[in-house]
Amino acid sequence: MNNNYNQPREFDAVLGGEQQNQNYAVVLGGIAGVKNRLKSGIFEVQVAALADALNYGDAGLDLLIDALQYSSHKIHKIVVELLQETEGKGKQALFGCEPWLFFTTLKDWKAEKFNSNTGITNPSETAYIVNIEQLKLLLQDPQVSQIEALICHLSGYDCYYEVSQDFYSYVDTLFEARQQLTNLNALFIGDCRDNHYKKSYIGVGDITLILEACPNLEVLHIRGCCNELECEKLQHNNLKTLIVETANISDVPIYRLCSLNLPALEYFELWMGRPSEHSSDNTIDSLKPILFSESFPNLSYLGLHSDYADAIADAIAQSTFMAESPIFATLEVLDLSMGNLTDTGLNALI
Repeated sequence: MNNNYNQPREFDAVLGGEQQNQNYAVVLGGIAGVKNRLKSGIFEVQVAALADALNYGDAGLDLLIDALQYSSHKIHKIVVELLQETEGKGKQALFGCEPWLFFTTLKDWKAEKFNSNTGITNPSETAYIVNIEQLKLLLQDPQVSQIEALICHLSGYDCYYEVSQDFYSYVDTLFEARQQLTNLNALFIGDCRDNHYKKSYIGVGDITLILEACPNLEVLHIRGCCNELECEKLQHNNLKTLIVETANISDVPIYRLCSLNLPALEYFELWMGRPSEHSSDNTIDSLKPILFSESFPNLSYLGLHSDYADAIADAIAQSTFMAESPIFATLEVLDLSMGNLTDTGLNALI
């Protein structure tokens, strides 16, 4: 270890005063000081120490990685957030602890129903749940520009596979409010019911305006009937996570999704249910832009849930030999669960 890490720096803390534990009423400099502050038992002191650790290069990074394994739930959450902002060894350590921590999803925000009487109280840590009328009220709040995450629930359980009128009301409202939602990082739009097989009668439509209105969006999560899902072939430079949960989707929407130009995408999860009007060959053709890394060059997680699991596995195996940049070159997790993968598909992957 570089001895300079043990010397106080301008960002090292001075602890003391009548309200502090007198055992820590000293200047705690260097990486040794950071370690001591983590042992203090005082939550605020520990949080400050964790943030300071990254100022000490690899030594501080190793300290955070150790804290990831051995810490309380509250400290663990903070360590995860810090490591998600790093690259290389720090972010990779999240895979060793829990792969899902590596990716940005709506779970990174606490879901809470929006109350117009109390307004926006914690815009950076809360995913506000709204219906269309509540969204309009939320947009009148003076803190709306600080909102990071929204959960938009669709109504219309009697529409039966048609696009919900609420869907386009949300799309239009979000697009019109795009200058107010410049800080929006995560968006869910769809059925509030989380069916085990992702069945939903509520339809969703064209998502092009959502992507255009929210250039800083990192997470887009859609749930509903996707037979009429549309999106223009466009580039979005910041989207990291795209999740589409549906039991009803045809080849054309699949191809449109897979043809989006998403250079930052790390996590793509697509539920395809049980296709009834087309063959597995058509579905595989629709998936080819991602199997050959043409659309999502930095993909780390690929989840494809379909009754064509064997055919998908075989296509992925073939792309390893045929593609200039096969998907396995970047992939860390391949998830074919909730399908019907047999030994045939497994052997193809092996």
